[in-house]
Formats: sequence, C-alpha cells, structure tokens
Amino acid sequence: MGYIFFNNNPKKRRTGDCVIRAISFATGKEWQDVYSELSALGIERALIINDHKNWEEYLKYLGYEKQAMPKREDNTRYTIKEFCNELAKEDQVYIVKVARHLTVIKDKNVYDTWNCEHKSIYNYWIVK
Repeated sequence: MGYIFFNNNPKKRRTGDCVIRAISFATGKEWQDVYSELSALGIERALIINDHKNWEEYLKYLGYEKQAMPKREDNTRYTIKEFCNELAKEDQVYIVKVARHLTVIKDKNVYDTWNCEHKSIYNYWIVK
C-alpha cells in the first residue's frame, strides 16, 4: 500500500489534467477518449471539462456512484493514506476528490503524478 507514480498523459506532460488522468485510469479508457467525451459534455452543458458539475455528470453516466465523505465517529476526516489502510477494499477502484484535485486508489494504492496521500478525502466514486 502506498503511492505509485502514474502519468497516462500521451505527451507525459505534468499539467492540470488530473480529472482526465484519474477517470482514464479508473475506467480503462484512453486519455484522449476521456478528454473528448468530457469536452463534448462540457460543450453541451456550457461548462469547462474539469468543472465538477461536468465530470460528476460524466461519472454518473459511466455508472459511478458518488459516496459521502468518509468520517470517523469523532467527525474527523480520513487522509488518503488512512483511507487506503483502513477502509479501501483490495478489489475496488476509487476515484477520489481532494482539495483542487482528483486521484485514483486501486488495490489500496494511490496512482498519480504526485504523492497526495496526506490530503484529506472529500467525496469518492465507485462503480455500483
């Protein structure tokens, strides 16, 4: 369990494409296909592709269900690392929202271009 560097940007750029990278990795879709589909939806809805209203609708269309922010009994939030160690299931892929970022947890590991394990989880999405 831990952080694994992952960048499926076709030019290996480190840019503001976390929404595309995370959704692409979680779904197994090509980066370019996710970009194109998010763009088309954004045009239809007059939203930029990484607006949460746009990508959340896209995830819903793909069969993902939004989950409530996980909290402990004392109402404190989990970091990504704590979520991986305490709540995540081995056979589940999670698309996870943290402050100004979207990432993926798979097999209790975080796949991203930077280690965001210290960030607190907001909501997350899973396929139901």
